[in-house]
Amino acid sequence: MVNDGVSSGAGNEDPLGALSEQDLLLGKRAVEIKTILCVVTFVACIGIAIFVFMNVPWDTRMPYDGKYNRSGNGIPMQIAMLPILVVLFGFWRSGKKPDAHHMGRGSRVAYYILAPAIIIACGVGQWVMGQAILTNGGYFSG
Repeated sequence: MVNDGVSSGAGNEDPLGALSEQDLLLGKRAVEIKTILCVVTFVACIGIAIFVFMNVPWDTRMPYDGKYNRSGNGIPMQIAMLPILVVLFGFWRSGKKPDAHHMGRGSRVAYYILAPAIIIACGVGQWVMGQAILTNGGYFSG
């Protein structure tokens, strides 16, 4: 790194100075909506997991013939239901940061589009995974 005594000025701007009070309030609202969606979806996913755990044998495994496990043992259903809950919990926690609501108009638009899409994808993923586990556990067979 060369230090010639001349500052480029990069990084010296105050990011909060560019945001108006209305931007901060609207950002706070966006975070609140995402938090509500996360909590509702998280509770629904826990409900799906509990229903699956109660209706299939505890030793049910998901079939897996992928690159790393060709033995045919599969993934235990308890582990298969966990990743989506972890993603939702992490996504919810991201809104708890002190500066989570600091976003301009473009960021809010992207936030209103991407956050619900990710949350809905998590809910659908848990539903599909639960349905697959119920099928492999023999719940639908009669």
